[in-house]
Amino acid sequence: MFDAARFAQVLRGLRLILVLEPGGLSFFEKSYAGFVRSFMPALVLAPLQIVHITAVYLAKDPAPGLAATVIVESLAYVVSWTLFPFVMMYLTRSMGKTDKYFTYIVPYNWLQLLVGLIALPLTLLVDVQYLGNDGAIFFNFMLLGFFLVYGAFLAYAALEISPWTAFGIVAMDILLSLVSSEIIDNIPT
Repeated sequence: MFDAARFAQVLRGLRLILVLEPGGLSFFEKSYAGFVRSFMPALVLAPLQIVHITAVYLAKDPAPGLAATVIVESLAYVVSWTLFPFVMMYLTRSMGKTDKYFTYIVPYNWLQLLVGLIALPLTLLVDVQYLGNDGAIFFNFMLLGFFLVYGAFLAYAALEISPWTAFGIVAMDILLSLVSSEIIDNIPT
């Protein structure tokens, strides 16, 4: 169960992470149950993602098959939320940081809520052509900077690793996202 008190704790933790305060990590549940609950942002952001996918689908001429599009996009959304946490299970094990996995991945998943609440509305503005390519490039660059700073800070603080290793983890996350998106985008629908 996820209640208002737990959500308030998460918001406190995120606020502290946004001011680069490692103590913010203490506000997240570092357990399997907390890990499962940390995917709540995927459910919160899903309606915005559905609107985006619908706008992209309607703009295609000729329209691809609806059933295939729904299946591919649904699986793509699940992969986008689970691929990095899955890879990090093995990476934390190989780094000897298995005990830090939940300490890292739970706030990481919640940080995705902030990223999504910034990125998806901007994406929708591009979809409806309210925001042009130059604006989209600018905001994507700013969002990348946001993710690099806070993602690296989170990896550094939670996993207790060097800043360079933390940036490497963020780079790996971005690379995984780009590669998986490219593969998914090339699936015929």
